Amino acid sequence: MSDEIKDIRKLEIKYVFELYPVFRRYIKDRKRSRSNDYNYDIERHGLRAVNTFIRLGPTFIKLGQVLSARPDLLPKEYLKAFEMLQDNVPPDPFEKAYEIIKRNIDVNELNDLNKNAISGASLGQVYRLKYHGRDAIIKVNRYNINYILKRDIIIIKRLLRIARHFMDNFLYISIYNVIEDFSTRIYEEANYEIEANNLERIKNNLSYRNDIIIPEVLYVTKEVMILEYRPGIKVTDVKRLKEKNIDLKDLAYRIDLIFLRMLLRDDIFHADPHPGNIAVSDDGNIILYDFGMVGKLDDDTRFELLKLYDGLVNKDPDAIIDSLLSLNALSPAANRGIIRKAIEISIANFSGRDVNEIDIRELLEVANNVIFEFPFHLPRELVLYIRMSSLLEGICKTLDPNFKFVRVLRTILYDEGMLDYLYNRELSEFIKRAVASIEKGLDVLPLMKRRLEEENTKRDKTPLIILAGSIFIAMAVFSARHPLISYIIMALDLILSFYYIRKMH
Repeated sequence: MSDEIKDIRKLEIKYVFELYPVFRRYIKDRKRSRSNDYNYDIERHGLRAVNTFIRLGPTFIKLGQVLSARPDLLPKEYLKAFEMLQDNVPPDPFEKAYEIIKRNIDVNELNDLNKNAISGASLGQVYRLKYHGRDAIIKVNRYNINYILKRDIIIIKRLLRIARHFMDNFLYISIYNVIEDFSTRIYEEANYEIEANNLERIKNNLSYRNDIIIPEVLYVTKEVMILEYRPGIKVTDVKRLKEKNIDLKDLAYRIDLIFLRMLLRDDIFHADPHPGNIAVSDDGNIILYDFGMVGKLDDDTRFELLKLYDGLVNKDPDAIIDSLLSLNALSPAANRGIIRKAIEISIANFSGRDVNEIDIRELLEVANNVIFEFPFHLPRELVLYIRMSSLLEGICKTLDPNFKFVRVLRTILYDEGMLDYLYNRELSEFIKRAVASIEKGLDVLPLMKRRLEEENTKRDKTPLIILAGSIFIAMAVFSARHPLISYIIMALDLILSFYYIRKMH
């Protein structure tokens, strides 16, 4: 038996003992957490799970960060606990890091390499140095990280196959899909060449702003990356920011604006805006770090996210369900009536409140409650969007306790013309659906349709009346969702119908 297999089997036994109590409590807590009441006992179980993941090392810390944005899998009490899972891990001994540095770069090019890491993360650590005379940092992969990831993922998949006998099939499939996606994406985060490419793309997209600093990449391989050293004040260090006379409200708004514009306009967005990845220079410029976790939205997905947001703030259950269906987050076979009722109950808490005063966490809580109750499958990009929004609001409210994410988002959507884009595209989609409904209505009446195709319209206006009636019926059906547009078309349709009737007589 090879040493690698022995290592895996030995660790597998350790992981079973560590994870079994977590799994047993989790299965029970999923059933207990289905009410709207918050249960602090369940939150304590979530904190125990977080501590277990930290003890088990880098792979589980990164997996826990993924799970922290999965309201379809974790009870709301667990989500709160897992949000505190920071990527902060003691660094490897310097000798191991130096071994990786030596095989990736000529060490004669490095000067004043400090053996004490300035930060440690689950996948690597960071050291100060001088590179070609410039103040710089070097990011170095954790020793043997690809083997650690591969080994742990093998064990996780084997344990999941055993655990499937103790959970319902849908939950198993959902967790299985998360692990499969994680097992592919995590190697990208450990590849600094990919991170450097992400950095350059985002830097280019934000080049129009003069208040953003993104460090320059000086050298990169898969295992190491050297960047210019750009220190700053941690974004949540309110005391130091005030000492520098930085306007905290303005800073919160600018940070929000940067990330939301990335989401709404660009082909790639920074998906991990936790406090360790954002700093502020003495003159108030915003410094962004760590571009390993990113999201990419195509126009269709961005449109559906805007529709989902619009449905949430307008308390429209049908719009919310339609968006979730379009995002493939909800099965078309799901019982729409039951889900609609659940959404109505969840959004009842917003009754009488100004939409601009609602926090993003409250909107996410509505979504989380419904998602946890029903068989949802959240696409990765939607998960990253949820994670980004939640982290971003936490930072902004630290800077400005009165900060309202939704109010700023609505302002940005208006200023950026995104609402016009949303409503124009919705109108286009509405017309397509209306035409499709008319065609289906005509299909139900084949004799009438045949007559429409065969009659000479100059001799007989009946087909036009049938068509006008079909349009009227279709608009009546759609009036619940689009009343203004529907009523206008219905009015024009009636006028046109009377005109043709008069001409016939």
